[in-house]
Amino acid sequence: MFEILLSAFVIGTVLGGIYALVASGFTLTFGVGRIFNFAHGTFFAISAYSAYALFQHLGYASLLIGIALTCAFGAFMNYLLKPIRRNEIMVILLTLSLALLIEQVILITFRDISITIPPIVQGSVKVFGVKLSYIKLLAFVIALVVILSLELFIKKTKLGREINATSQSYESAMIVGIDVERILLITLLISSFLAGLGGVLYAQIYSVNVETTLKVLIYAFAIVILGGLGSIRGSIVSAFIIGYIQMFVSLLLGTRWSELAVLIVIIAILIVRPQGLFGVE
Repeated sequence: MFEILLSAFVIGTVLGGIYALVASGFTLTFGVGRIFNFAHGTFFAISAYSAYALFQHLGYASLLIGIALTCAFGAFMNYLLKPIRRNEIMVILLTLSLALLIEQVILITFRDISITIPPIVQGSVKVFGVKLSYIKLLAFVIALVVILSLELFIKKTKLGREINATSQSYESAMIVGIDVERILLITLLISSFLAGLGGVLYAQIYSVNVETTLKVLIYAFAIVILGGLGSIRGSIVSAFIIGYIQMFVSLLLGTRWSELAVLIVIIAILIVRPQGLFGVE
């Protein structure tokens, strides 16, 4: 039993790191742009499937291209959102339509198959007695470095402070000379990058299909709500909570029970604390 719990903890930490990448982008988009981006799972899918499609021709350079294509899609989406950004219903309809469109393109191109990308590093190592592949360890290290860098970027740089100011009030930000449209574009590009990076890392560890991208969106949405809308720190903490719950329940009861357990925990926490773990009233 102890070995199972230890294994769940180690693997849950890796999974939580990837979830934190994706969820941080989602909460950043909402916190700054007030956008519920239902195409966020699409960012994840574009990077994973693009890298997979190009891998035979370009090797591991396809991982970078997959992330770059995701950022390009994010910039395109920002252009489409610009005239309707203040209309929340239209934003939801547009992002949901884009998600469904990309899903159909993926289904037509790749059919309903699961894809994986050969890991960039081979082999495994024991962590606290648990066998862990190098790619899982590398994915966690990359996720951790990127998340900490994002936290420092928001707090310590001028651009980060402008993003923070814009998240508090568009009007006040414009009064002090901040180009709000530029900040919104940068925010969506960062969000795209985080989800795209999560996609190429995940595809080297687990198989990816259309259903996976939908689950990623649902998990990202649940993590953001659990952590508190607009709170990057809350998203990071709740991402690891979700990762641990998912792995503990999967190893003890089976994969089918893990999603149910996650939803039950989220509902229970929100009943006790409706604003989430780090949100405000």
